[in-house]
Amino acid sequence: MILYALKSADGYLKMAENKEYSLVGINKASVYPESELAMLKALKNELQEQKEQISNLRIIKITLTETDHFA
Repeated sequence: MILYALKSADGYLKMAENKEYSLVGINKASVYPESELAMLKALKNELQEQKEQISNLRIIKITLTETDHFA
């Protein structure tokens, strides 16, 4: 499974519905499927245009694999 997220130099972004964000670890990050990649790019651009700069903001690709741990 491939998901996408926004990451800055200080952590991953967790987005609220009002486009407020907090910086969190990867286990709390907002993640999106490829079908929402255009929206994620627009959100990244919007956040970069705000006065409050987010250091090194970028879109990252997260690849998840599932295996049985106790097999």
